[in-house]
Amino acid sequence: MMKALARIILHQLLFAVWLLAMYVLYCTPACMHPIEHLIAAPFAVLIPAAVIMRRLCSEPRFARWLDEQRQ
Repeated sequence: MMKALARIILHQLLFAVWLLAMYVLYCTPACMHPIEHLIAAPFAVLIPAAVIMRRLCSEPRFARWLDEQRQ
């Protein structure tokens, strides 16, 4: 029960960080906040990429395709 709750809280926290990064990138002028943009850009890109890679890597068809590509 607690493990499930911790997972939900972690997902919500990651989503909040991603939303904040997207807000900084799209709603603040880069010329006035260049450091914030440099910090926000990796979060805006890496969080969705990590979610996609996690789902891909848990898919058996993707693992088979990856093994075929290595040969």
